[in-house]
Order: sequence, then structure tokens, then C-alpha cells
Amino acid sequence: MSGLKRRWRDLPGRGPSPPPHKALRLSPEPGPSRGQDSCSILEDLDRLGNHNPEQLLAFLKAHTALLERALGSPGLSPHQVRAVLHALRCVTKAPLEPQEVQPVLLMVLQPPFMLQSLLGYIAHLETFCCEDGRISQEVVGDVVVTLHHLLTAFPGQARTLLCYPMDLLYATIQRLQSRGFQFTWITQKWLWDTKFLLDKAFPNQGELRSGSLASPASREDFHLIPVFPTPEDIFLEPTWKLKPNIIVGKYRSDAAYLDTHFRLLREDLVKPLRDGISAQFTLQNLFSGSEKVRGELLLYQNVWLVQVGASPSGVMYLAKYVSKQKAAPVSSKRLLSGSLVCLISNDSHHVLFGTVAGCNRKELPHGAVWLDLKHSHRSLQGHVGRTCFTMVESPAFFEAYRYVLEGLQEVVANHVPFRRYIVQCDLDISRPAYLEGEALPFDLSALRSLGSKCGLAASSSPQEEAPLVDLTAVSPFCSPLWTPETFPGLDESQILAIRMALSREFVLIQGPPGTGKTFIGLKILEVLLANQALWNKDCTPCLVVCYTNHALDQFLEGILKFQRSGVVRIGGRSKNQAVASCSLRNVRKQSSGFLLFGEKQQYGRMLGSLRRRKGSIACCTELLELLPRGILTGKELEAEITEDHLWVPEGGLLQWLKIYPPKEEVRPRRHRSCRRPAGTELLRYDKDERFLDDDYSDDDEKVEDLPGLKSKFAYILPAKESPSQTWMKSCLTEGDIMSSEEVSEIQDLWALRLRDRWRLYRRWVAAYRNKLVAVLVEKLEVYEKDAAQLQELTFQEDLKILQHSRVIGMTTTGAAKYRKLLQNIRPRIVVVEEAAEILEAHVLTALTSSCQHLILIGDHQQLRPKPADYTLERKHFLGISLFERMINNHLPYVQLLYQHRMRPEISQLLVPLFYRELQDHAVVLDYEKIKGVERSIFFVQHREEESRSVDSESYSNLHEASFLVSLTSYLLKQGYAESQITILTPYHGQVMKIRTLLKKQEMEAVAAHTVDDFQGEENNIVLLSLVRSNSQRKIGFLQDKNRLCVALSRAKLGFYCIGNLGCISASSKLWKEFTLLLKSKNLLGEELTLMCQNHPETKTAVKATADFSKLPDGGCTLKCQTRLECGHPCTRRCHPCDTEHRTNTCEFPCSKSLCAFSHKCPRKCGESCEPCSVKVEKVIPKCGHSQMVPCHVPAHSWVCEELCQQLLECNHPCKLRCGQDCRARHCRETVQVTLPCSHSTQTDCFRQKMPLLCYEKCKQRLECGHRCQGSCYKCLQGRMHAACRRKCTRVLLCSHVCQGSCCENCPPCGRKCLKKCRHSHCGKSCGEVCFSCKQPCAWKCRHHKCTQMCSEICNRPPCNEPCRKTLKCTHPCVGLCGEPCPPKCRVCHRDELTEIFFGNEDEPDSRFVVLEDCGHIFEVGGLDRWVDSAPDEGAAQHVQQKVCPKCATPIQGSPRYNNIIKARQQHIEEIKRKVQGSERELQAGKTALLDTLASVQLASHYFTQEALRRKVERSSSLQSLRSWENTMNFLQSTQRLKKQAEECGQERRRRLIGWAEAVEAWLGRREGDTFSAQQLKECRNEIGRISYLANIFVRLSSYETQLPDLPALSSAAVDEALQLLSPQKPFTDADEELLQATLEKIDALLPASGMRLSEAERVSVVEAMDFGKGHWYKCPKGHLYTIGECGRAMEESRCPECGAAIGGGQHRLNPSNAAADEILNPVEGATEHDSRLSNIVELTGLSDRLALPRLAPATPSPQLGSPSSTISSPKEAGTNPLEQALSPSSPLASPGSPSDSSSSLSCIQHAPTITDTNCPSVLWLPTHQPHSPPPPVKTCPGPASSGEENAEEYSPTGSAAPEAPSTPDGDSTSTVQLQTPVRALVENQEPPEMIHQAPETDSPPPS
Repeated sequence: MSGLKRRWRDLPGRGPSPPPHKALRLSPEPGPSRGQDSCSILEDLDRLGNHNPEQLLAFLKAHTALLERALGSPGLSPHQVRAVLHALRCVTKAPLEPQEVQPVLLMVLQPPFMLQSLLGYIAHLETFCCEDGRISQEVVGDVVVTLHHLLTAFPGQARTLLCYPMDLLYATIQRLQSRGFQFTWITQKWLWDTKFLLDKAFPNQGELRSGSLASPASREDFHLIPVFPTPEDIFLEPTWKLKPNIIVGKYRSDAAYLDTHFRLLREDLVKPLRDGISAQFTLQNLFSGSEKVRGELLLYQNVWLVQVGASPSGVMYLAKYVSKQKAAPVSSKRLLSGSLVCLISNDSHHVLFGTVAGCNRKELPHGAVWLDLKHSHRSLQGHVGRTCFTMVESPAFFEAYRYVLEGLQEVVANHVPFRRYIVQCDLDISRPAYLEGEALPFDLSALRSLGSKCGLAASSSPQEEAPLVDLTAVSPFCSPLWTPETFPGLDESQILAIRMALSREFVLIQGPPGTGKTFIGLKILEVLLANQALWNKDCTPCLVVCYTNHALDQFLEGILKFQRSGVVRIGGRSKNQAVASCSLRNVRKQSSGFLLFGEKQQYGRMLGSLRRRKGSIACCTELLELLPRGILTGKELEAEITEDHLWVPEGGLLQWLKIYPPKEEVRPRRHRSCRRPAGTELLRYDKDERFLDDDYSDDDEKVEDLPGLKSKFAYILPAKESPSQTWMKSCLTEGDIMSSEEVSEIQDLWALRLRDRWRLYRRWVAAYRNKLVAVLVEKLEVYEKDAAQLQELTFQEDLKILQHSRVIGMTTTGAAKYRKLLQNIRPRIVVVEEAAEILEAHVLTALTSSCQHLILIGDHQQLRPKPADYTLERKHFLGISLFERMINNHLPYVQLLYQHRMRPEISQLLVPLFYRELQDHAVVLDYEKIKGVERSIFFVQHREEESRSVDSESYSNLHEASFLVSLTSYLLKQGYAESQITILTPYHGQVMKIRTLLKKQEMEAVAAHTVDDFQGEENNIVLLSLVRSNSQRKIGFLQDKNRLCVALSRAKLGFYCIGNLGCISASSKLWKEFTLLLKSKNLLGEELTLMCQNHPETKTAVKATADFSKLPDGGCTLKCQTRLECGHPCTRRCHPCDTEHRTNTCEFPCSKSLCAFSHKCPRKCGESCEPCSVKVEKVIPKCGHSQMVPCHVPAHSWVCEELCQQLLECNHPCKLRCGQDCRARHCRETVQVTLPCSHSTQTDCFRQKMPLLCYEKCKQRLECGHRCQGSCYKCLQGRMHAACRRKCTRVLLCSHVCQGSCCENCPPCGRKCLKKCRHSHCGKSCGEVCFSCKQPCAWKCRHHKCTQMCSEICNRPPCNEPCRKTLKCTHPCVGLCGEPCPPKCRVCHRDELTEIFFGNEDEPDSRFVVLEDCGHIFEVGGLDRWVDSAPDEGAAQHVQQKVCPKCATPIQGSPRYNNIIKARQQHIEEIKRKVQGSERELQAGKTALLDTLASVQLASHYFTQEALRRKVERSSSLQSLRSWENTMNFLQSTQRLKKQAEECGQERRRRLIGWAEAVEAWLGRREGDTFSAQQLKECRNEIGRISYLANIFVRLSSYETQLPDLPALSSAAVDEALQLLSPQKPFTDADEELLQATLEKIDALLPASGMRLSEAERVSVVEAMDFGKGHWYKCPKGHLYTIGECGRAMEESRCPECGAAIGGGQHRLNPSNAAADEILNPVEGATEHDSRLSNIVELTGLSDRLALPRLAPATPSPQLGSPSSTISSPKEAGTNPLEQALSPSSPLASPGSPSDSSSSLSCIQHAPTITDTNCPSVLWLPTHQPHSPPPPVKTCPGPASSGEENAEEYSPTGSAAPEAPSTPDGDSTSTVQLQTPVRALVENQEPPEMIHQAPETDSPPPS
């Protein structure tokens, strides 16, 4: 790829706007462009690229000469060619005439431009890249559009000039695609269309080939063609030729038959979608002549995937779109379940296919639909809420194609069922295989007395009712017996049909309209079921297949009359109640014996699992939907905030983001913490989900709102947003987020600008969302697997049910869908109803290899199958059914001759145009005439024009629609019911218009259908609208003879048609003959004559809707004048209905009086009177006020509306009405309240008596010197503070600045690891252990070569030979051989290169090295000394990577210093492993803590055992385990205190429990996982205070039961103790010392047996390890140790590993010890697995007494003192479970370590820390048993320049150094911090008071 890449922003019109240019003239007048050279005109053209196309065209025409000269010059730059192409594309997009644009296009047809400049431009297309690395689609589009127009405008140039750039463009695009570049599908379609135009100019080149864009439908084997469409199917024109259906003659082979029907059917599915998308997205060309007519394409704009859901069949996605309609039509066929949709992203990069999922359309909100998308959930989640699509719905109903196509692929060649007839068209029909051999007789008793049952045949005499022969044994092969005399209830054609159905294996029965096709089918099936012994020896059921659900319901309803059991319906829901009870779903519910007990249990478990997963998925999706509308709580985002090494802002995120919602919108917060568990436990709301029945479906399911989700949000935007809330929503949805680099620089969250706060919040939410999406994708994948397993189990159950049935009914689509069931059931007999209306492929897939008897019933002269594409129907004969094809091939069939539906006047219209032998049955001769109309059949002629619906592309005719609706209203007034009338029309657009008019006139119950949808139906009165009426005499599919036959044969009693028969008959010979027939029978006219029933002589002619207004009541214009019951006359006109006036309402005014005041009734006579509502003045007895009250309302029940004058209990005035209860509402006056902590706050008056929380800021200083950020409530009135969250500024091993807080040990670095090599880079964070590179080392030159692995120490020396390379400036390189060449030259950059830094830079023979990490250049000798030299004697150095001397960038990629870099990295990796702890140690600690947790019963509102268990299991370090161990210890203490409180009185018990729960709440509010030393001390002291109070309260409670009053002396002692234990201030060690004497006094005055008052609660505290602070050294033997804080040696000790002297004094290291630089030097022969850091110790400043093996609390003393533990078990006696797990006796102890109590791991856990003023701490951390205890060590006095005296030596007697003033940076004074619960346990004295004198300011201390 070329290195001169241009970015998208560099293209014209992209990115930042260029500087404004002087306006260019767009006319021929002289301007800036005149007088310029020929190429400068292209620069002007570039700047005009985005102007109006008309102006741009004028400019091009005005400068034709200049442009021709410019384009004629060879070697134009890509930028200039781009400007020309873009201008031409803009011009061709305008609605201009072709002759205006053609001269402009002619200018570019010059060989220099086409064969040089354009070819070079196309060859370098890849240089035009967008920022995402894709080729610019606009650039490619400019080339394609220009070539497309040139090919159409100048086709003669295709073989000379245009073929070369087009071929090169096509080849370039294919090459770029093979290299991974992506092009949109629209661009590829344009390219293919243009290539197609060019290939037509070369007709002798063979078939067109699309190369990489070949459609899968062109594959030779149809089994390899996917059923689901692909983008290639949609965007490419087909290049293969389809073979037509052979309607006369046989097929060559079974394979050819299957191949033909599969390809035809799939093309019928794909072609409408392809044509519609092609018309929508095809490149528009000015010279193409005619545009492509757009098909019936349903487009939905602005479609967004917004939600994911679960259904029984799998996962679905909710797509929302902007609908143009206000409400969806009631019967709209849009987006039906199973419809195919194609989603094309607005940038055309993504094309998704899916189907509409089965949802309840009534509950589906308008503008939304559920989709089943056939793509991975991970990729789809990337589109949810992020990608905007255009959704295209296919006109072809996909569900009807999908399973049939799959079934065709499964049919085995040469095994097509009935292949003799279907494929070979054999005329010799055999008998059924089960009748081979003997001609067994049939029991035909079911055919006895048919006339009396069905009315299809009339019995003329009693003798005809009795058969002449015995019908129990009749052979179908005995011809003499099959006569009307034998079967008196049947005619000849019916008898012949039944006989053929019983005697032949392949049966065709044609039934014209009304001849009883369904009746004959039922009788045949009844006979077959009665003779199952002949054919059903293996108990297989019969299969009944129908085209529509309605026809299937009718057929099964007839079966149920003679077969009451064993009938099962498979498929969609039935509207027939009797048939619905037989559905497979209901049978499955009712059956219980088909599944074994184990299978039932498995089914229940799987169903329950699906329900739980569905609820969890619903929670995830609901939460994802709420993210753009709400602010998450700090607790919910705690994990994401912690990952950035930040903390939740004090006061919450709302206050931090400056969001102040109204009080009524603030959601009350619960006490229980709503912290989010990790992983799959992110959501836990299954118990709130309302589950469904076992066989649930989406129609029944209603997922309730999940209120628990809202608890995760601090605030959620309401549905109606205010302007301020609109701003908040924009902040939530904005895309800009804060980068990791910016986050690392944050010191104080409150110091950020508001915009940056939002950017940081969006970063947290984005991380939160990514985790949530990952969890959701996993849940969806598991759900689909479970759903598939459940469906398999359901399949087995269904199979058992169907195997025990006798008749199975299903539609053709259902038969294909459930073909696996049919293959297992193996039905022998198949009956297909409506066979002539079913596509042949549908019938074929309903047959199995076991089928022996096929009965096809239908009428090929009525409606044929309806392919989606008209071309396939007419040219490829796809619309010819198997039934019609067999008749066309002269296979034997039977036609029924007698119709039982239509009155003779109607049936005569069908003969002889459609049926020559159709006859009327006697039952139709006595039909009554239609009431109110002169004729029962009539055709109304008109000339009103039609209209075309833009939305549906269907036709409608308002005149016809309104006329038929008015006629319907008139017929209803004659007494006909709405169910007796049906309106038919050929067009769906007319149906919708008619339904709209019916709804306006409240006649929705009248059915309106298309003719096609009413096939097989009938009604008493049918009204037909023909719709078509135009001057072009186009009548569309009214020419279809079959459709006309159906329309004329649906009515029984009356038929009325309206249409422009003159227009229609002029375009069709059939209609012309039919019109002549109507005229001959006087059934055609321009007016329909109506006749009054009451006055037959009165007739009215109507020809338009307005004429019906003459007959408002359906009679005539005369008045009724009948006297009503009330005495008034009827005011209506003549009305034939309601002659008794039972429903008539009198319209005269009512004359009744309503009350004692004689108020008249204001209503009409026919309406019921209501109580008098006239308002009169009345006195309210309760208050005496006068009010205007309705007359019928008593005064005592009226609520007085005057304002209340009373005062509430709080003396505030009542704001209610006089008649309302003053106690019904709380007083909301704002009052000032003094809280128990002495702070004041404002609140509502009624809240005064409630416990209020104090949010006053805590003003105390922490031990670190910073001000506490908590509040009075959170800090327990200053007794227990939150940890300090000021940023730590220490530099870590990785050279990054620590992002933790100042009070904690430095956590592992979370920034991206800097470690890299020439092969790869580390993808982990700095704090994790890196993987080693296993590639061979790449360091080599002509003199040396390394043969080690990349991560190993190199076995070659650095090369000092000069580099022999030459720089670009032709001067020699100043570097060394094998090193990267410095970009500076000794000649060209002399001043820069010789700038003195190390001292030898200006030497003439000096050589230089460039550091690739930062680019700085150094003289080799100086940099070698910098990197290799040892530090000053005793000088402490950080264990960090070597850095650049100028910019401090870590050196990673300099080959010369490979060994030093690798050695440092190896040692740093070992340090990481030691600090983090081994996996065995972690697992042992977790096991011990979990065992302890299991034995404890917690009763806390803030912690649960399950939550603590998860926290312990997720702990990733020993540090975290220690923190949770402390938490558990504190919680156990509070539990014991609450139990002790039960022994006190009610008030004291309440106070004690409240204090204990306050501690638990404080523990639950901790924002970090690690306790600071101050927190541990304060929490321990607080529990001690509560414990002392509990002892005193218990003692007082025991005495108060005996004495009414305490003695004065005792009372005073108790008051003194309670004063010292007051919660208004912290409980300090000094208070505890004073308390001891008082407690002894109380013990003496109020003696009691058992525990003494001083025996209070003790807490075992485990402090954190201090690995994170300090610097590393090694002893003479190579053992590593660390010195805390400043890292300077101030003490001497002995190495616990070898006994060598370690440390030093006065900030100088012992000469025998190595500093940091020396430590990291490589060891001879060392490898990356060298464990030289296995023994790590940290220097301590403690004496022998402090090197304690384990610090267990002492045995409780009987004397008054500090709180002690009351635990009696060994585990509770001070030995924490983590210590036990890591003790020497544990299997995790180090090998060979003694089992003495002074365990090394115990020392690590409990070693105390000495903190000095400037060098705060050093810590002793031996990993094995030390040989001898370390000696006393002095603490660091700090720098001499501080002017402070050195601290005294720490003595074993416990005396501490005197307090020193705090340093300017806020560090505390010299302090001794013990990691034991009470210092007296070790040294029998209290720890000194911690005094801090930090400056009084909120600003962070200087670093």
C-alpha cells in the first residue's frame, strides 16, 4: 500500500473547513479564474464541489476551453482527478435534461485523461482512506457514477476508452477486497451494474461472471443454496437462467423436477425483495431512458434495535421505527409473524436478515416489531441502540417458503412420492398399495341416508331412503353396485368421486363452486376411517392438508361430527372453539401419560430454567434501556470507578454532576445496599417475575415492570422532559468520553469542570454497559441452547401424541414446518383440500415416502396458486398447481356437477363461460327475493376514475366504495344482519378504504375482503367492487378468468356489482362476452332500483351515494306518524324495520317535574329522567357556611368549599378546605430542627419526629493531615471517619504514578503495561505478571548475533563498530552497528547533535544512540555510564526501569541495553509475584474465611452471608482477604453486642442496637476494600465504647428490677461513666484510662456475679501488609529486602535468611549491601525462571519484642482495662482463620519451615510499623524463620535541612519519641502504629496519642 495515504478529513469538503476563498464567479464574465493556466481551473473546481448543481453546470460550460486543456494534459494529480469526478457526479445528480449534461461529460472523453490520469487515480484508490481504515465510499462512488453515465451517454466509447478504466476499477476493487478492505453493498451493486453495462458491449465474451460477487443461487447443486437470502441475492441481478415448470409433459428426471421447483420457489421469494431494493437503491442515470418501476416494497425508515427479548423458540430483538401512519390498520398485512425483513444500515456497511417473531399484535406498540435476526448476538449487541437502519419488508410471506424450501432439499432424488404420476405423468393409475392382492370390500354404512342429514340430495319417495344392497361389504371395483339406486343420497358425480377415491392411489376430484367439495372429502375420509382394518395395520393416522387455516377448521369441524376422538390439529390458533380443543397445544396440556416420570421432571426443570433465564434477560435489557435515561448510583458504578483508581464522590453522583431533581421526583432510598454483584449475578430479580403456564407463549406473557432495577439509579428522567432535563439527556447520550491518560492525571474529582465530570461519568457507564452486554450475550447463548433442548423434548412428546391419533390436520406450511414429525409418523393416506390453490412444491413437501394414497380435491378453474412475482407466474408457470398440471396431462379425474349454493339467476352467469355441465340442485330453486331491492342480482355501471394508493401501491375507487357502503347500510335497514352481507373487491387498497368507511358508519361487523381471500367462502348477499376505471383501459388482473369465477360464485341469495364495465370489457374478450350476457338478461344499468317494503309501489333509483339520503330509514319518503306509548307521534320517515317501535326514542321534550320546587326535566321524552341538578343555596350544618348545592344533594352530605381556619397540632394553619379532614394531610411547613449531634437542619414540619440524618460536613483532620470528606452522619459524629481519598503521588516500579489514595498501600498499577519487544507488546496492566516472549531474539548485526529467546538474557555483547549506513541527506550515520540509526546528521544537525549533555558530544569521533521510546539522542559513552554505572555508596535507588536522562521515559526498545532491561524486568516480575501472593496462599485464606463465615449467623440489614461469601471468593490478593477478615470480626462483635442488648430495657436496648447498627452501616458504606490504620483503630474503639455501655446498661437493668432508685453515690458514678462514653465525641485511649477507675467504683457499689464491667468486647484486627511503600535492596548473599517510605537506611539489622548485616544509618547503606541498580544486574547464567527473589525481607525498626510470631488477644483479665474478647473457643481466642490457614502447620506453609509459633507468615501479617516524620515506616517481612531476632533500629530523623531534632531511639520499654510538628506536606508526627487490637497485649501500655498539625486548608498538600 502506498505510503502517501490521504485521510478522509483531507478530502474536499471533509474535516475542518479550509480558509475562506474569494468568491468564484459562476458565469462567463471575467473573474479570478480568467487568465489562469489550465490546471488552476481544477483548483477552482475543487472549491466549487459542494455548490448548487445548476451553478456548477454553468461554471463548467463557461470554462469549457480551460477544462479541455487541463484534462488533455497528462499526469494530473489524484487530487485534481478527484475534483473533476466529484463535480461530474454533482451535476448528474441534479434533475437536468440529458442534453444539458452531455457536453460536459464529453469533455472528459480524452485519451490523456481516460487512459493516464484516470487509470493512475484508480490504481491508487487505497490512498483515500477514512479514519477507520476503510476506503472512502464517496471516492469510489464518484468513479462508478461517472463511468456509469459515460457508458449510457456514449455507448460507442465502451470498446475504446471506457473499457480500460472500468476493468481496472473492477480489478482494483476485487484486489482491495482480498486484502481486507470493505465496501458497502450499495457501492458493490453500483459497480456490478456498471460492469454489466460494459459487458453488454462485448456480447461474444461468454456468460457474465460476477467474480467474488456471485450469488449463491448460481450454484449447480440446489442442495447447497441457502434458504435464507444473502446480500448477494439482493444486490446482484441473477446471472443464471431459470427453467420453467413443465405444465404439459413429463420431467427428465426426479433431480431435474426437484431442482426446477426449488429454484423457482426460491426466486419467487427473493425476486420481489431484490426488485424493490433495486428500485430504491439503483443508481439513477439521466441517460437510461426509463426508470425501474418500484415494486410492492414496504420501507421503514429510522429503524433502531432497542431491546432483546426471549420467546419459547429463541431470542428476538425489538426494532422501533418512525411510522408515517397515526394508527396501523386493523387488518393490515404488514409485519406479519414470519415475514422476511432486510435491515440495511444507513451507511450500507451492514445488511441483516431476519423474520418477524410471533408476537401479540394487539399489545405490540405502534411503530415497533420483534425480529428474529439470523446473526450472532455479539455482533447484534453492537448494533442495539447504536446503528440506524432502513428496514425493508419482503412482499413474499417468508414463512410459507422457508420450510417448503428446506423440505425440497431433504427429498431424496429418485424417491419422489408418486413419481410415476408427478414426474413421469403416467396415465395408468394403480390401486392403493394396501389393496394389492385381494379386492377387499368396504363398509359403506356411512353413506346411508345422506339426503336427510346434509340436504344435498332430495328423496322423492320413501323407497329411496332404504338402500337396495347391504352397504357393509361393497367392493369399489364392482361397477354395477355404484349407482344412485344403491346410494340414494348421492348424485352420479358424487358416487363416481367416492368410488375413484377408494380404488385409486392418486385421485383428482374437481368441484365447481357450491358442488360440495368439502362434503365429498369428509365422506371419503369417514369411509376410510370406518375401514381402518384394510389399510391401518400399524396404526398410522390420516393426514388432512388445507391451504388456509379457515378451510382446515371447516374440514376438521366436519370430521369431529363422526370422529369425536383422535383428531389433532397442528399449526396456528383456531377461531373455531370445537377445533381449538383438538389443537396439539391443548392435547399436550390435557395428556399426562405420554411422558415418563423422569421425562416430566426433566421437562419441568428445563422449563423452569428457561423462565429464570428469561427473567434475567429481561432485567438486563431493561437496565440497558434505562442507561441513557438515568444516573446510576455510586454503589452500582463502584467497580468501574475503582478500576480507574478513583472513588465515589462524597455526596453522591447527583451532587457531583450538579443534578438537583425536584423533591417529588427523588426516589426514596432503601437501607439495604443495592450493590451490584459481578458476573452473572449482576441482576437478581427472578422472584419478582410473573411466570406463565407450562406451555407459555408471547401472546399470554406480560413482563411486568421490574422496580428493583430502578434502585440501581439515583435518578431517572421522567417521560415528559423539562428543558433542564433535555440538557441532562443530551449529556447522557453524548459520545465524548474521557481517555485513560486523562483519568490518570485526576487528583481531585471535585476539581473537574462539569463537562469533564460528564465525560468521566460516561466513561464509567460505557465500561458498565460493556460488562452488562457481555453478560447478556452469554445469557442469550445459553437460553437458545436450553430452548433447543426443550423443543427436542417437546418434539418427542408430540410424536407420541400424534402416533396415538387417527386424523392429523395441518396447513401446507405447517406440513413443511413439521415434516420431521410426519417422517416419523409415516401417514399412509393424505387428503389435500383446495389442492388447485396450492403451489406444487407445497404439496410435495407434505408427502412422505410412506404415503400410499393421495386424494387431491380442488377446482383449477377457480383461483390458482399466487406466486409473489408475476413474471414467474406468467413466463415460468409457477402458478400452475400440481392439480391443474395433472389434469393438463390428461390424468383421470372426476368433476362434481350439482351446485347447492347460488340462486339460479347467479349460477346462470357461470354457464357456459366457466362450466358447461354445471346444474342447479333443487334446494336453490326456492330462495326468497332480496328485500328492498327490485332485483336480486344487478350490475351498476359508472365512469368515475380510480385512484392509486401510494402507500400500498394498490388501486381504489372512492365512488364504488361509498356506494357499496351506502347500499350495505340500506340492506341492514331492511332487516338483514351484518353477518349476512360481505363486500368483495379484487384490490387490497379498496378493501382498506371500504373498511374505513364502514367504521365511520359503525358497521365494522360487515365483512370486507379481497376476492382471493374469500375463496371457498359464501354468504347470503355479496357486494362486488371492480375498482378499475381509467382512460388507458388498464384492468390489471381483472383479466384473470379464475378470479372472475370466484367473484361471481360467492353469493347465495343476492349479488350486486358496481364497476366501469365499459372500460373493463374494452380490454378483455372475456368481460366483453360477459357484458353482452348481462345486457341480454337486463342485469346491467347505471341505476339500481330500490323498492319500499311498506309501500311496494314506491321505487327509488340510486346511482351514487347521495341518492341514498332520500331514504334515511330504509323505506321511502313518506312519514310514519304511528302513535307511540307516550302519546307522541313517530317523527321518522317510513322504516321497514322496528314496526312496533320498540327501539324508537321519542324526540319530544319531557314534561315531568323532578322536585318539590317544580323544576322541569331538561331531557327528551324518550330518555330516562335524572335527579334534579339545579343549584340552590343551602346552609351546611357542620360549619354554618352557605353554599350553592345541587337540588337533589342533602346539605349534610355536601363538602364545604371554604378555606379551613383551624390550626394543626403544630400550631401551623391548615391548608385544606373546610369540609376536609385536617388530619388527612401532613404539615409541610419548613422548620429548623436541632439534631442530636447539635447541628441544625431544615425539614418539613411532620418530619420533626422522625429520625433525621445529619449531612453537615465533617471538619476534622485525618491522621494523614488531610481534611475528612465525610459527613456527620457518615462519620458517626466524628467517631469513625471515612478513609482519605487524596491521590497518592508515589512512583511505582513500572515508573507510573500511583493512582491510589494516600492512606493506603500502593495498589497494583492499573495502567497499560509498557513492556514490549520487537515481536509484541504486553496487553495486561502493569500490576499483573507479564507473559514472556517466546520468539527468537532479533538483536543481530554483521559482527554479533544473539541465539537466545527474546525474553532471555542475550548471549552477545554490544557492538561498538561504527554504522556503515548512509542517511537520506547522503551523509554517513553517526550511530553504531546493529543499533537504530539516529535521525540527526553530524553535518546537517551539528548544533543539535553536539549539544553538551554528558560531555563528549562534540568529539569528532563520538558515536550516538537513539532511544526509540522517546526519540532522544545521546552520546554512547555517556549513556553507557548512565545505564551501567553503580550508584554512590549507600545511596538508595528505586527499583524501577531505566529511564531516559532527559524525559524520564522508560527505556524498552534499545538493543544495546537489552541485558540490563531484561534483568530489571525479570526481577520486577518476581517482585510482583511476591507482592500478590501465590495461588495456594489465596485459596487457603479463602477457604479458612469461608469456613468461619459458614459457622456464623449474621442478622444485619447491611450484610448477608451470601454477599460476604461472594466478596471473599472474588478477592484477588491477601490484602483483600485481610480486609474482609477484619470486616467479619467487626460484624461478629456487633452481633454479640446486639444479643447482649436484649438483656436491657426497651429504651436502652434500642440505643445499643442503634449504635451497633450504625457501625454496621459504616462498614457497609466503606468506599474501598482496604482499612486504613486510623479506621481500624476508630472502629475498634467504637465497638469498645458500645461494649462498655452494654455492660453498664445490663448491670443497671438487673438492679432496677430490685431497687426503684439507685443510691446517690452509685448514680453519680454511673453518670460519670456515661459522660466518658458519650457518643458526642470519639472514645479515645485517654478516656478509657479515666474510665477504668469509674468502672471499678461501679463494680464496688453495684456488685454482681459473672462478668465485670471492664470485660468488654475485644476485636482481633489484622493490619495490611506494607509491601506497597518503599524501595528494594539486597544483602551480600543476594537476598532482597525493602525499606519503607523514603527508602533511606536509618537502621541496621540482620538478614533473616543468612544473618548478614543489612540496612545502614544516616541515610547511607551498608557498604556490603547492593543498591537497587546493582540488584537488577543479571546473574551469570540466569534465566527468566531464576528464583533469586524467592526470599524477600523488609527491614524493620522494631526490637525483639516486636518481632512477634502471632498476636493473639490475652486472656480476659478480671481487672478493669481496655476491651477484651469474650470468645472462648480456640478459633475465637485471637487466632484468625487466615492466620490458621497460613500457619506453619498448614499444608501451605513453606517447606522446611519449623512449626514454631514464630511463623514467618505470621510475622508478615502482624509486624508493627514505626512511622517517623519524614521517613514514615520500615517493615520487617521475613519469608522464613529468622536465625536471630533483629536488633533495635533507629528511625529516620528526616533531612538535616528541616531543622528538626532527631527522634529518640525506640526503646523496648515502650517509650515513644517525643511528638514533632507535622511537616508541610501533611505527614503526621512520629507515631508508633501497632497492628494488634490493643497495645497492652504486647507491652502493657497504651499507644501514644496521635497528634496532627496539618495546615488549615482544603487544598491538597504539596508533593
